[in-house]
Amino acid sequence: MRLLQQVAAEHPPPMPAPAMEEDRPLLLRLQPQDLQCSVCFSLYALPCTLPCGHTFCRRCIEQHWAGNGRCNCPLCLKSFRERPELNKNTDLAALLEALQSQDTRAHERCPACTGPGALRLCLPCGAPLCGDHLPLHQDPTGRGRHLLVDLITTPWPCRQHEKGLEYFCLSHSAPLCATCAPQHEDCHPTSLLELYRRKRVSAGKRRKRENIQKKINHLEQNITSKEAAINCQKEAYREIQILVYDIKDNLTRDFREMRDYLEQQERAAFWRMKQELDLAQRETTRLVQTLADELDAMKRRKAELAELLEHDWISMLKGVGSEETFMSPSSLVSQSPYTFDENRVVDTTDAVTNMKKSLLSHALLEDNPCPPKKVLEDSLVLSPGSSQPCEQEMSVSVPVRPPSRLLQWATVVSFDPESVSCRLSVSGDLKTVTVAVKNCSYPKKERRFTSCQALCSQGFSTGTMYWEVRTADSDGWAIGVAASEIAKHQQLGDNDLSWCVKWNKVHLSAWHKNEETRSLLPRPSMVGVLLDCTEKLVSFYSLSPELLIHTYHVHFQTQLFPAVWLFGLKKGNSLTIRDIRTDA
Repeated sequence: MRLLQQVAAEHPPPMPAPAMEEDRPLLLRLQPQDLQCSVCFSLYALPCTLPCGHTFCRRCIEQHWAGNGRCNCPLCLKSFRERPELNKNTDLAALLEALQSQDTRAHERCPACTGPGALRLCLPCGAPLCGDHLPLHQDPTGRGRHLLVDLITTPWPCRQHEKGLEYFCLSHSAPLCATCAPQHEDCHPTSLLELYRRKRVSAGKRRKRENIQKKINHLEQNITSKEAAINCQKEAYREIQILVYDIKDNLTRDFREMRDYLEQQERAAFWRMKQELDLAQRETTRLVQTLADELDAMKRRKAELAELLEHDWISMLKGVGSEETFMSPSSLVSQSPYTFDENRVVDTTDAVTNMKKSLLSHALLEDNPCPPKKVLEDSLVLSPGSSQPCEQEMSVSVPVRPPSRLLQWATVVSFDPESVSCRLSVSGDLKTVTVAVKNCSYPKKERRFTSCQALCSQGFSTGTMYWEVRTADSDGWAIGVAASEIAKHQQLGDNDLSWCVKWNKVHLSAWHKNEETRSLLPRPSMVGVLLDCTEKLVSFYSLSPELLIHTYHVHFQTQLFPAVWLFGLKKGNSLTIRDIRTDA
């Protein structure tokens, strides 16, 4: 019923026609899916309609009920208490029979097809078609049974001949029938349908080539745009280099002037303290000398009186009435003692304290780790004048020091056989670990890693140490340090007990607590590690040229051990600890 309603909606009933046209058949325009069963997806065979209104093949609905165990509609799932009677949908069956009996050659009897009512031309059938018969020659499957083209507007010799479109003469550019084709034997006429199909295929290939060429042109434009963007970024980076170089010079000058100023203030403060001390010393010496002279005079007078009292007492009695003036103790000091002025010293101290507070209040660099005091990082190697920027220019970083400055902390380290993973083989000198072809049969140890990792035997908790690892023989690696508390199943850089730098075949980065810090440096063939336990810093360097990759503040309770990790498990990949003292 739904199908009939759809057909009626698309084709309203015609107006009453004269009696002579009542026998004219009605052409229905339907799609194949309109007459398909929703169970088998084929044309209805003995269509039966259920009480819910849905139609299925008799055999399909019976098989559905037999397998389901209950009677329901496969589409709306409506259940029926009793198995409904399957009656044939006579209208739909008649429609199917009428459509199946349609003749694709009905256009031969249609005056509209052979007359001015023709709209299209079917090449395989060699016949024009009107609007009513055109759907009969449409081929939605694309199998080539019918091929519709536009009508030929210009006349050709065989227009009225039977099969006038069977051949085509390239010399005369006209279709031919089978009877007229021998007359053009020298022209070598070919099958029109085959010639059209070849031309159509070649046109399709040409369109494909054109589409591919368009894509190539589009990609070339994108490539040019990307290259321009890269050059723009490089130029911008070059400007940044020049800017940083100028700022570095300004900062160097400013810090040098501040250091000179602080040194001058320090000398001035100590000089003022020395002046105050010298003044106090001079005044104290003068007063002490005056008091000492008066003390000597008092001692002499005391001795004279004692001598008079003991040996010449008659003379003393004679002079009882005479007046003699004695100096009081308070009058013995000719002037008041020297008093030190503490305010002049305190003022200097306050001025220095305020200066210190002013400097410490500018916490500009607190978020960035300060490098070790023994490492010089106050210069940048920039190449603003280079005319041909290379790829490494984008990775120019802070060069740290001449190699000799790093090598003064060179430390001998070697791999610990008890921590090397069974996936790694270790050399006899304990300097190289290599991804083995098969697992090595090492004895079970508490420190043996389950992943492709290894620790060194040497652990550090004090002092400054430096070592280097060769990475040229590995596609993927991690080099760093790990605390002694690290578990054998933990991986380097993925926890708070290890710090490392990694190369993962794409880019270089630093890792700690499973957090990545990308680096613009290219892949290094040698990695240097500087561990300063006093300052609690670990720094990683890319050597040749010598550039700083990253610096971490480390926090550990016991000891830190050099550690490596080979990932990717590519057989033969290796890492080697360089013997710095021998190779230097």
